[in-house]
Amino acid sequence: MRQIGKALPRREDGRLLRGQARYMADMAFEGLLDAIVVRSPFARARILSVDASQALAAHGVVAVLTADDLVGVEPALTRQFYSLTPAFMERHQVFLGPYREPILAQDRVSRMGEPVAFLIATDRQAAEDAAELVDVDYEPLEPIVDPLRAMAPGSDLVVSDVPGNVQASFHIIVGDPGSAVEAADRKVSGRFRIGRSVGSPIENRGAVGVPATGNEPLTVWSSTQIPHILRAYVAEFLRCPQEDLRVVAPDMGGSFGGGVYAEELLVAFAARLLGQPVRWLEDRRENLANARHSRDQIIDALLAYDTSGSFRALEMRIVQDCGSANLFGLTLPFNIASHARGQFAIDHFDVTGLCVLTNKTRNTPVRGAGRPEATFVLDRLVDMAAVDLSVDPAELRRRNLIPAREMPRDMGMLYRDGAPMVYDSGDFPDQLRTALEAFDYWGERRRQREAAGSNLAHGIGVSSHVEATGLGPHETARVEIDNSGTVVLTCGSNPHGQSHATTLAQVAGEALGVRYDRIETRFGDTGLLERGGGTFGSRSAVTAGTVVHGASVELRRRILDLASEMLECDPADLIIRDGYVGPRGVPGISLSFAELATATADRAAGTGAGARLRAEDEYVPPTVTFGSGTHLASVLVDRETGVVTVTGYVVVDDCGTVLNPMVVDGQQHGGVAHGIGNALLEEAVYDEGGQLLSGTFIDYLLPTAADVPDIEVIHRPHPTPLNTLGVKGAGEGSTASAPGAIANAIADALRPLRIEINELPITPQRLVELIRAAEAEQMEDPPGN
Repeated sequence: MRQIGKALPRREDGRLLRGQARYMADMAFEGLLDAIVVRSPFARARILSVDASQALAAHGVVAVLTADDLVGVEPALTRQFYSLTPAFMERHQVFLGPYREPILAQDRVSRMGEPVAFLIATDRQAAEDAAELVDVDYEPLEPIVDPLRAMAPGSDLVVSDVPGNVQASFHIIVGDPGSAVEAADRKVSGRFRIGRSVGSPIENRGAVGVPATGNEPLTVWSSTQIPHILRAYVAEFLRCPQEDLRVVAPDMGGSFGGGVYAEELLVAFAARLLGQPVRWLEDRRENLANARHSRDQIIDALLAYDTSGSFRALEMRIVQDCGSANLFGLTLPFNIASHARGQFAIDHFDVTGLCVLTNKTRNTPVRGAGRPEATFVLDRLVDMAAVDLSVDPAELRRRNLIPAREMPRDMGMLYRDGAPMVYDSGDFPDQLRTALEAFDYWGERRRQREAAGSNLAHGIGVSSHVEATGLGPHETARVEIDNSGTVVLTCGSNPHGQSHATTLAQVAGEALGVRYDRIETRFGDTGLLERGGGTFGSRSAVTAGTVVHGASVELRRRILDLASEMLECDPADLIIRDGYVGPRGVPGISLSFAELATATADRAAGTGAGARLRAEDEYVPPTVTFGSGTHLASVLVDRETGVVTVTGYVVVDDCGTVLNPMVVDGQQHGGVAHGIGNALLEEAVYDEGGQLLSGTFIDYLLPTAADVPDIEVIHRPHPTPLNTLGVKGAGEGSTASAPGAIANAIADALRPLRIEINELPITPQRLVELIRAAEAEQMEDPPGN
């Protein structure tokens, strides 16, 4: 019954492919009402008045809620999505300003698309028609869309209680970076800009509030990654106990990040107020303008090194554009800081992070959440240093990688959970060797030289990353045998594409001697488990996998103990196979799981004790565990059009114990595709008036199958000692390295023009401008002069 490590088929696919999934738009309740959000067309304005009288008189309209109607509730989000230890805050000089995001704007708006009113009608068409009748009188103000301008002395404030528009900051010093930089032989530096992107899942957001009826509490159905966390926010908003609420996440068409949104709270309030179910469904234009924005940093960085190529110090200043509110505090810039040194032995480090408010959509962690940005900057600095030293970039990397013998390696700072940041396991040099061999790196270099002079320039890029995975605080699971003998697995981590029903069933099935496809799995419902964490931060394999393993091992012990009593033999002499327990070597004697479950119920009858054969567990990780990867990419760059084609790609991955290689390969492929989009295509562009110019998929470009090459994935696992399974996360790592590998490949292809790629995405227009400027400069000052 060995199942962990096998590429077993996904259990989810049959139901999904047969159209049996149930998404938010499929939710049907008696008396269901539809809601539309009336949004601000301005990025910054005073609200002089809101008149909903015409809308209320329109056909089908039931209610129009404004800020004045939020009576008896908390009118703003004030709970931040993180907590930091006092020791962390003191050591890293953390400043945290207030966080307050209105549920519905009252006297002013701070971004285009900010909710101003919540209109509820008998159907969607009536709601959309009536929304145009809500009359809001605005006094437009000049918006602030540049974070550097936002920090400038005398700048207007995005919100009145955040002076200087810096909502949070930190400063980390490891070693003696000042002296190391001064003593170093050489330095490279640059300003790097990472464009704003949008996590664009297949399914838009949605939520339904269902009023309490009979024994059922007020229930919020939502396309959320974090049902238990959302329940806490709804309880705080409605000022009621969490026990009076239930949150359910049905099937989801992806996510990539996000958090908690006003619309999820408003459907709960409206359902309670009106006594009818209220549904809100987002369209794609709303999604692109209002949900899951990320990246958007300006990073000044310097790498100091010796003529031998040894890295001495790294300095960084991160300016994070947080948009109009900062629900996640230090998360994004601190993730950059904690991953900034990557796989390299850099003992001296100085980094400052600034979280700056602007009049844009709020920024959230989207797949990678700081790791792609950190990796891109470091990858570019390393390649710039290689050019400066006339050393092949792969060789320069080899000289500076942390050797396996130094693992675990303390990186000299604290992670966000307050624990020392330690690379717990891995072999970075082996990763690089494996990637170079699989890619035929030196053969590619030869072919590159042979093709020199063609209009299609051939480039090769290398990237390496680390990824902190398995962040706490906790995860919970219950594994039980029902009366039919079926194993039922319930977990607080709910999937939106990560294959929980397959991989977690493999973990439970191996421990219990049951085929994974015979285990019933339940996720995403606070009514099933009182506590739960959620699915984010590459944590599911670590936290959910470990807690499911712990609960399954305990249930196995209870099964063997009960069977040993009933069969009058030692538990050590029993084996479990395919739902039956019997003495080893005696095939004619056994008890089924159903018989054991019945015996448990009979024993509990009349005692008031639980009548199920079950085990529950909660896992709190001691700290994060570090996955890692090395990527190589080859590209062709058309010098005339600036079009970049990714022609080859190799990933060498270390996610610790591989639960299911096929699932992990899928995560790697998806991560690379996401990274290609961030590198070449995706950018949420605002004009000076704070208007989003890329509000449709005509303007906001996503990678298609034609943009993604064949990807070879090689697993070089080094199990972590930090959990019983030895697993590390794998959901975000490939997104971290793809932009850096591609940027390095483009710069490599255009090396004769001495072009540096310091901005993402690398669009054809930007690349053509760089090429033309470099060609003009060379005509004025030819190489060698």
